[in-house]
Amino acid sequence: MGVLRDLLLGRPDGRRARLRRKLGLGGGQACTKAEAPPAPPPAAAGWGREPAAAEPALGLSPEAPKDVTPPEGFEVVLHKDALPAGQVVEIIIGGTAIAVANVEGTFHAVTNTCPHAGGPLGEGTLDGHDLTCPYHGWTFDVGTGACKTNPDVVLRRYDVVVERDAVCVRL
Repeated sequence: MGVLRDLLLGRPDGRRARLRRKLGLGGGQACTKAEAPPAPPPAAAGWGREPAAAEPALGLSPEAPKDVTPPEGFEVVLHKDALPAGQVVEIIIGGTAIAVANVEGTFHAVTNTCPHAGGPLGEGTLDGHDLTCPYHGWTFDVGTGACKTNPDVVLRRYDVVVERDAVCVRL
């Protein structure tokens, strides 16, 4: 059940858990009415701790511009200032989970699911163009989608344009 919980809700110290804490939605432990939520692991494992000051703002502020009309076929996903250079965030738009990365002011969008084991790439780490999956360390070039760990694998990429202050993605 722990792996399923992590796949659905994210890792205890991951971006989704930090986002739930920031929004006041709790630790993200799912339970039915008949069962009580399990006790969280010790804080040393990442549960219950506050994000360090150096951690990204999770792309929550400022809001995605609402007054921008995206180009035909594109959707506004976030404000360009919401994602600092060198960071990646997962976004669900039109029922599709994508990872949006800011590489020195240039935005890239790829599928959020690692083809190796389904890891959430938007919770991974970005080093230049290299996006590393948080589950098993597979590395991808967000500019080309090429996998550096397995050359036979290529991530699905999405077209990205910046319209005024809005990052827009074509699904």
